Amino acid sequence: MKKCIVQFWIQADQYSEPDYNALLKKSEEFDADEFADRSARSFEAYAEKYNHDFVRITEKKLNYKHPTFERFDLWLDNSWWEKYDEIMYVDSDVFAMPDAPDIFAEYRGPNTLKVCEHQGFQKAETKEQIDYLYHGILEECSLDQVKQCGFQAGVFIITKEAKDLMKPYIAKYKDLNDHDGNILLWATIKSGVPLTRMTELFNYKNAHFIGRPPVHFFHAAGHKKLTNYNRINSFLDRHGIK
Repeated sequence: MKKCIVQFWIQADQYSEPDYNALLKKSEEFDADEFADRSARSFEAYAEKYNHDFVRITEKKLNYKHPTFERFDLWLDNSWWEKYDEIMYVDSDVFAMPDAPDIFAEYRGPNTLKVCEHQGFQKAETKEQIDYLYHGILEECSLDQVKQCGFQAGVFIITKEAKDLMKPYIAKYKDLNDHDGNILLWATIKSGVPLTRMTELFNYKNAHFIGRPPVHFFHAAGHKKLTNYNRINSFLDRHGIK
């Protein structure tokens, strides 16, 4: 079966809580549509290079609160899995570098949820760090579980087996009244799905800063993309991402 790379790009003003997450929201200062289009073009080229499918969802389906919840459809709609045995989700502010290796070939094998290393969870020690990551529905889990399993959800690969284990928990999303990232991590812990840890080079922030290593996927995450817009664009230009 084939592999697929999926992005969701639907403007938040079509949802009941458009300000729920304003991390990639268009404004007079920031052309979010072009930024997301540039990301999509990079993954279109990446998918074509390695003979994978690329799907960009631009119409709402779950229609719950904010477009960030739409990715739960990858677990809830079984039709995805009639064609694919692995699906990689990527945020719309992630960019595939032209020389990035084939992530599906780098991390073969069924059964696991494949996530990138993210020391923000594993190395959290201070009260401020712990309070930032350990709240809401995650308090149903132990702090050790959250630190051990935690990951940044801008890039991950779902296998069919992982989908089957997690689906009953993801399906409760409307009743959980929490952040989508918390729900995803909660479902990971409660389902007991095994994790494969991929290199952070497939989900790397601040790659445009001096001294950073060559990365595979550059994640221009957070509000910093607004203040560093010109530096980020220059970085993408230098790496041939148009």
